[in-house]
Amino acid sequence: MCDTARCPQATHHPCHLPVWQSQVGTGKVFLANPRFPKGEKKRLEPEVERAQRVVDEIMTAAGTPSGGQ
Repeated sequence: MCDTARCPQATHHPCHLPVWQSQVGTGKVFLANPRFPKGEKKRLEPEVERAQRVVDEIMTAAGTPSGGQ
């Protein structure tokens, strides 16, 4: 998934929103699982935060509130 923080040519549009929201949702499920290894949680947290920022940016650009997912 392209990310404007990593690639200056990346763009995010409303059509990309479901994929990024899915990424956030899946990440949060793993982070909430007590059986998920702590090291993996530590690695996954920044990815979930990054995906949430992208969702927020898409929602802001579209003029709709994100609701924090």
